[in-house]
Amino acid sequence: MPELKRPTIITGSAVEVEALRQGFNRGFSDYRYDMHMDPSGMLGHLHRSSIAPDDCAVLLAEEEGRRHGVGAALLAVRDDEGWCGGLSVDPAYRGGGWGRRLMEQLKLRAVERGVRRILLEVLVTNDHARSVYRQVGFKRLRELLLWERDPRQGPLPLPYERLEETDPARILRDFYRWHELPMIWQRRARSLLNYVEQHGCVGLTIPAKDGAPVAYALVSPSSSSGGPALGQPPARLRILDVAVDPEANLQDAARPLLQALQLRYVDARLTLMDQPADSRLNPVFASLGFRVFDRQYELAVDLAESPPDTDQ
Repeated sequence: MPELKRPTIITGSAVEVEALRQGFNRGFSDYRYDMHMDPSGMLGHLHRSSIAPDDCAVLLAEEEGRRHGVGAALLAVRDDEGWCGGLSVDPAYRGGGWGRRLMEQLKLRAVERGVRRILLEVLVTNDHARSVYRQVGFKRLRELLLWERDPRQGPLPLPYERLEETDPARILRDFYRWHELPMIWQRRARSLLNYVEQHGCVGLTIPAKDGAPVAYALVSPSSSSGGPALGQPPARLRILDVAVDPEANLQDAARPLLQALQLRYVDARLTLMDQPADSRLNPVFASLGFRVFDRQYELAVDLAESPPDTDQ
């Protein structure tokens, strides 16, 4: 293995998207889930999340005479709130405090941008990352559940109600307020609308007897069609967001929505990311055979209480 020279952190206008992508991919190369992004995927992530490259920090290292991104910290900004859209350091460069330094640079930039607090999510089992975040002042806000339902569990009971396709933009405009709890950054209305504009998705509602919607789901089906091939895992249906009218009966609205969704995508594995652990929808998911396949914590740092360390 070639000798590794001491890397450097670059910020501001010096940050290039390709170096940011390299640092992101190399840092997440051993992550539990596939986080690899091609150039278009990185640009999509930046746009959806309101991340400007010059608000980010990149760890650069010279390898075989060329400079490569070997780590990255991504900052999204909306008004006076920020979100860390990824912190990663190549395994070969870990142990030197680079993750902490990248986060301090992110905090410094956030203060310059008028941000009062930064949010992020981290896997409950990611002890190393959680330690880094504690060192730079992040505190736990709440637990988040990652749900899934495998089609091989069998079909759900047939609902009386039928799904109605509804314009996703209308859903976000008229019904997003149904959320009884704040959603994470990637499930905020702005992020979801950006996703719809980039990729499109399917908006589905369940009507009450008077015809007005009482529950909705925004879903992103896999490009695969038909049932899974023999021995292959089923296609995935990402539930991007789901909510129920707080004035409706929860069981009468949420259960038929999920039952009809499973009927429509009968061969797909349904997944929903980062549902707050105290959401009233969780017992409904559990009663219909969904299982929690992972957990995250949502963390936050108040920049007035924990200002950036300018000595980094």
